[in-house]
Amino acid sequence: MTLGAVVIGGTGVATYAVAGPDPQDSGDGLSRTKRPAEVHDIALRPAGTGKRELPRTSTEPFSLLGVSWQGPRTTVDGTAQVRTRALADRAWTDWQPLGLDPHVQEDVEPGMRGASEPLWVGPSDGVEVRVVAADGTSTTGLPKGLEVNLVDPGVTAKEAKNPALGTEGTSTAAYALPAASGDPSAPDSPDP
Repeated sequence: MTLGAVVIGGTGVATYAVAGPDPQDSGDGLSRTKRPAEVHDIALRPAGTGKRELPRTSTEPFSLLGVSWQGPRTTVDGTAQVRTRALADRAWTDWQPLGLDPHVQEDVEPGMRGASEPLWVGPSDGVEVRVVAADGTSTTGLPKGLEVNLVDPGVTAKEAKNPALGTEGTSTAAYALPAASGDPSAPDSPDP
């Protein structure tokens, strides 16, 4: 099985890495097809005063998501929550918060977007999103161009429904991001 990781950075850039045995030679007699990672963007809609949302929506398969908006230096004065529908059992999850602490990029390029922290949700095919301004009564704290970004890491439907397929010879990898410090004088990264 091809093991993949997709990362959406605070700059709205998606990175995809693959490791593992040849997906065409699984050793178990099953043929695997290789699919590229895909990102699907769905705009959030106004939902009354102080709120943008995407009602329960069926989607193409995805496993990672985030919320993004126009302006990489713009912040969201509010909260964002998502819930997803699992591919395996079609059940909807509870609401999960998205981290909205901005990671401001020093070198901003045209077309860059602000983004939430990514959230790994596992193989899913439905999403519901709500972003609410801090005061709940106006959209002043909400940036323009809010959308949910759904990332399909390229896992086949058969692999998504049966995660045990192709797990021999693969191992999980851990990724660590520096934790945000509450101390504004703390360095952004540890000294080597």
